[in-house]
Amino acid sequence: MPASSGVRVEVSKRFESKPFAYDDDGAAVGQAHYPAESGHDRGDEVRRVSEDEVARGRVTIRDVAASAGVSISTVSHALSGRRTISAATKERIMAAAEELGYGANPSARALRTGRSGLVGLILRPRDAVHGSMARTETFTRLLGAIATAVLEQKMGLVHVPDILDPAVQSIPMDGCIVAHPYRGDEVLEQLLRRDIPVVTVDEDTDRPDFPWSVVLDTSTAVTELLQHLHDNGARRVMLLTGTEDNAWNRHARETYVAWAKRRRMKPHHESLYEGEGVDGAAKLIEPILTGPRRPDAIIAAASRFAAGIAQTAEKVGIDMPGDLMLAALTDSEYTRGNTPPITSVDLALEELGMATVALMLHRLAGDPPPVQRPVVQPHLYVRQSTTRT
Repeated sequence: MPASSGVRVEVSKRFESKPFAYDDDGAAVGQAHYPAESGHDRGDEVRRVSEDEVARGRVTIRDVAASAGVSISTVSHALSGRRTISAATKERIMAAAEELGYGANPSARALRTGRSGLVGLILRPRDAVHGSMARTETFTRLLGAIATAVLEQKMGLVHVPDILDPAVQSIPMDGCIVAHPYRGDEVLEQLLRRDIPVVTVDEDTDRPDFPWSVVLDTSTAVTELLQHLHDNGARRVMLLTGTEDNAWNRHARETYVAWAKRRRMKPHHESLYEGEGVDGAAKLIEPILTGPRRPDAIIAAASRFAAGIAQTAEKVGIDMPGDLMLAALTDSEYTRGNTPPITSVDLALEELGMATVALMLHRLAGDPPPVQRPVVQPHLYVRQSTTRT
């Protein structure tokens, strides 16, 4: 290799004929010893590492070892922290690595440390991605909060499409976050079977004792909303939820049914796949709003459902909030931008995401599970659609 003006590293090419010997710290001694301050043995043949090589990432751990005058294994111990070495030797190694612009190969680092620096994220609801592209905010806000919190820890976030796919199972993850798992979720079961540290956003209702979950207190939020509607005169409240069998839909439904029974009201619950969106909700609600005993208040789990109900109410001449009060269990542009603006529950998604990452960090650190699972409380925003003067 021709000489260059780049960073210079000297490496003996006679390793086989003049083997290294090492002291207790792994520093090379004997014929191959390189003095720390005076430079290397100029009698050995040298190769020069150019700035172009550094830029292309061609500097190796062997180059760092040669520059620092230690063994390759000592460099590995210094960079991984898995073995105690003297402060002076470690300082020399770190200085050499910095001078050469050395960055350990991620795959090699993962093999050495047992960590990839990656956290997986699985969004379970089938409509999560499509809904996010259709102006809903639940998963874009949650994903953004999780990604920000992970990046602040100098880790990476990888969105795992289908952990049940064998091709995906090779993705190296230190841990995995599962958002809104289904009841008895097979994805959660697969991760646990593979001993991948898991933290869930909201619980799997079939695993009430699983400690590594951040609980979204849907029940309290629904109760507060129902009381608000009742205080404003609602006596025939209908609930429209999604069809996904997760904690959010389940707790909303169970809380609503229990509340209605306590007040001797007949529950009226409908369900619709969230992918049906605005049009699906509009189609479902029209015969209900034009029927003989229409509800005087409706809670729609999804903001898109609420938008479809509002469109149909206007179409058939029902006044909001005078004849019909309308609320949603998620907040988005659909609810804030409607005329009139729709009362909504904000799921505190930023707080939810940050709490989930914090719990994951505790799990990765080997901490014991929490005695009580973290709980995030949603917030009710009362707007014109339920405010009767």
